[in-house]
This record gives sequence, C-alpha cells and structure tokens, in this order.
Amino acid sequence: MKRIIIGALLAVTVAALVYFYGPTVYRITSDRDNIEALLHEAGMWAPLVFVVLMAAQVVVAPLPGLVVGLVGGYIFGALRGFLLNLMGFTLGAMIAFGLARYFGKPLVHRLFGDRYDALLARLRGKRGALIIATVFVFPFAPDDVVCFLAALTPIRARLFALLVLIFRTPGLLTASLTGAGVINMPREGWIALIIAGAILLLLAWRYKDRLQRLGNRVLDFIDAN
Repeated sequence: MKRIIIGALLAVTVAALVYFYGPTVYRITSDRDNIEALLHEAGMWAPLVFVVLMAAQVVVAPLPGLVVGLVGGYIFGALRGFLLNLMGFTLGAMIAFGLARYFGKPLVHRLFGDRYDALLARLRGKRGALIIATVFVFPFAPDDVVCFLAALTPIRARLFALLVLIFRTPGLLTASLTGAGVINMPREGWIALIIAGAILLLLAWRYKDRLQRLGNRVLDFIDAN
C-alpha cells in the first residue's frame, strides 16, 4: 500500500510539472540558442541540467530531440555528449513509459488526442517491439510519443528499456558527433543514413523470427539474474 501511495504521489507530481511547465520546456528545447544559454549559466551543473533537459523534452514537450542532441555534442564533445544524450533520453523514455502505464489511455489522449490510435493498434500486435525499434531508428520519427504509447501495450518495461538503449543509440550518436563537429553531414549524408537505416530494418524484418527468439533469450537471461 505504501508503494502505491508513493507511486501515485510521484505520478501526480510529474503530471503537474507536465501541465504547468510544458510550454516553457518546449520553448527552451526547440531553440538551440536557448539551450546553449541555459547550459552556460548552469556552470559546473551543466551536465546534470542537460540530462534533465533531455529527459524533460521527452516527457513534458514531446518533440524530436535532434536539437537537444546536437547541442549536447557541441557543448560537451562527441563522447561525453553522446553519453549524456543517451542517459537523458533513456530517463525521459522510462518516465514517460511509467506515467502512461500508471494513468493509462486517458493520459495519452489528454496529451496527443486520438491521432495516434492507429499506431497504437499496430504496437499492440505481435510485431509491436519491431515497430518500436523502427520508430527509434529513424530520424524525425515520433519516438517520444511512442514512449507513451508503448506503455499501453503488453510489452515489458525491461524489453522497452532494451529497445531504447539499442535502437536510439545510432541516432543519438550521430547527433552528438554532428554537434561536436566530428562529422559535418550535408543533406546527401542524411539521405544515405536514412537509406542505410532502411536496409537494416529490411534485414531485421527478413530475420524477425530469429531476432525475436534472440531477444527472448536475452530477456530470459536478464530475468534469471
């Protein structure tokens, strides 16, 4: 009973933050200059502020995190920026997942309306995990929204976290490297990256049954330990 009360209080607190501070977070995270100014003002606390900001843009103001990811690489460098990007996105994804699983479909409809109901129906199918992975791989896909939608499916939290870590890594790494100036990718480069991602997804679909069995073995190993 105590855990339920604590969980309810935390959920209500986060929901209130989403309601009252969502517009502010959206304004900050959608503009590169605003993010850079905020991080410079944070000083030694900048890494922590960045992680919280990346998590907040998933939960409070769901939008593609490309701008935040680029700034992470620009401010902190390629490797450190990538790690902070991954930490922030994973934290935000799991908070969004937990909120939607606790409050259910009313919360999701409150945030997004019914325009993602068709996608939710697909996620509830037996290939739902593969669709989640697909969304996480492609740039500009509604990956933040999927973090909420996934909680309304039978997928286990551990599997969802594993999908986040594996399939968001390429996009976050690319954003970090680009922001740090390690790679300066023109439009053709982004097109090539998208094509390469599509090829990987086609291969994943071709061998989906083997990948599903492998994923189940990994999860069974995790559960056993």
